Amino acid sequence: MEFLPMGWGKIDKKSIEDKERAEIARKAKLKKEKSQVAAVAVAARRDTNPTALGQKVGFSRALVKLTKTCVKTESMESALHASCHTPEQFVSESVPEDIKVIKSTTSVGNPCIMCTSLSSETVTRNTVVTNSTVAELDSSIKLIEKLARQERDLKSAKTQAGSLRAEIEVLNQKHRLEIQKQLDQLNERHRKEINAMKLNLEEVEATRQKASTDLRKVREKNSAVRAERRELDLRLATMSEEVVRLGERISTLEEQKSDALVSAKFMSIALSSSAQDVKACQLKLHVVQEHSATFQQQVRSLRVENHRIRQEQRRIASTSNRLQQLETKYENLKSDHYSLEDKHNELQDDADRYESERAEYKEDAEYYKKKRNALRDELESAEGDLQKMTAKYASMHSSRDAIRKNYQDLKDAHDIVGPLVKIGADIRLRFLDQARDTALKISRCEADMALRTNGNVAAHRGNAAADATLFNGNFIPEEYEDEAEEIFQKLYNHQASDYPFFDSISGRQNDCEATLSIITTSSVSAILREEWRVVWNTIVHCSANNKMSLIEKLESLTDEIVDVERLSRRRR
Repeated sequence: MEFLPMGWGKIDKKSIEDKERAEIARKAKLKKEKSQVAAVAVAARRDTNPTALGQKVGFSRALVKLTKTCVKTESMESALHASCHTPEQFVSESVPEDIKVIKSTTSVGNPCIMCTSLSSETVTRNTVVTNSTVAELDSSIKLIEKLARQERDLKSAKTQAGSLRAEIEVLNQKHRLEIQKQLDQLNERHRKEINAMKLNLEEVEATRQKASTDLRKVREKNSAVRAERRELDLRLATMSEEVVRLGERISTLEEQKSDALVSAKFMSIALSSSAQDVKACQLKLHVVQEHSATFQQQVRSLRVENHRIRQEQRRIASTSNRLQQLETKYENLKSDHYSLEDKHNELQDDADRYESERAEYKEDAEYYKKKRNALRDELESAEGDLQKMTAKYASMHSSRDAIRKNYQDLKDAHDIVGPLVKIGADIRLRFLDQARDTALKISRCEADMALRTNGNVAAHRGNAAADATLFNGNFIPEEYEDEAEEIFQKLYNHQASDYPFFDSISGRQNDCEATLSIITTSSVSAILREEWRVVWNTIVHCSANNKMSLIEKLESLTDEIVDVERLSRRRR
């Protein structure tokens, strides 16, 4: 019920004027009682004096009557005095004929003076009656005449009191009409204010519903973004593992390729050396064959020579010397022939051995050639696999770049919407906590203070991150964008496009300064503002280790100043 006036629903307390009126009425009543006691004492004294003359008795009766009249006059005097000196409305019960005096400023000085004089004379006459002597009888006639004059004055005072009472009644009627008129105007103004508040409440409710719808959409989008982000993270992890596995396989294939190249190189070297050995063996075999042909020709020539010698022996067997010489020569030639045969056999064996080695070398060359061809085919297949894996890795790399770009876009969108979602959630939680007291009849406790505090901070504290998000997320209408940019620059001393322009601590300090810049300064928060300024200067000149505790104290002081100023404006 904060929209109702402060005085509604409260019990009216007695003011100082009411107490003064009550005190005046009490004094008038005491004075009346004292006068009645004095009159009773005079009547008792008259009854105890039976020797008094009939004139004295009549005089005493007239004096008692005069005393009563003076008592009434004193009561009227007290009422008239109260009406003369009290500007507020009051009622005097002791005035004759139930006269009520209400907020009258009419001058009644003459009746008051007259009643005062009557009262003093009555007291004097009472004293004379108390000390009655024979001189009283002589002055009774003068006293009766004086009493007659006083009765005439009393009638005149009554006439004036009647006119005064009529005037008071007219003023009272005017006052009631004026009060009724002001009350009607006040009720009409309150009705208009209540209608305006109802319209504002409906607008706030519509805004709340729209904000809740937007918040629900943002939460759904945020959940979808988080799910997609988790899926992309899983895919990225899988692809990273696949890339690592392919990299290991590529390194293994490269090692196999290098080993195959080294083996092929060694095989080519061995094949070239074996080819050179085969050529050398062929040359050596050719030489041996030439030697063998030469030996065969020599053997054939020796055989021819032997045949000729035998013929000559048969022809010339006549002499022994010649025969011995020929036999000796024959033996020598025979030994040479056997040695040449042995050498020819050795050369033939060497040729056979070289031939077998050549065949072995040829077989080895064919084997290594086949192995080289197999390794070449395997190397070509490995190169094909490597090219395929390289292409796949390139596609995966491009896909990873696209995924990273998509992830960065989603992260940027989340960073834009995140501060607004947090602020909206804090404000709406504060609203639900505040509505719980009226909707569910559940009292608010200290345990929910965090919800209310977060809601108040989100609604009333400066927040450069959230305000910059309004510009980055295009949440500001185009016709209001220039003015909003000017307001942002005046609050935070920077443009929204330059955010972030501080570190975390300096940003929080700047938010506190922006919060105080939008609050009207009053005397109720002067002490807190002075303390706030001291903490601010301390943060500027202190070390980085103490800044965190000081910035928390600065934020707490900022919240206290905001609460004090809001409470002060609400009371006004």
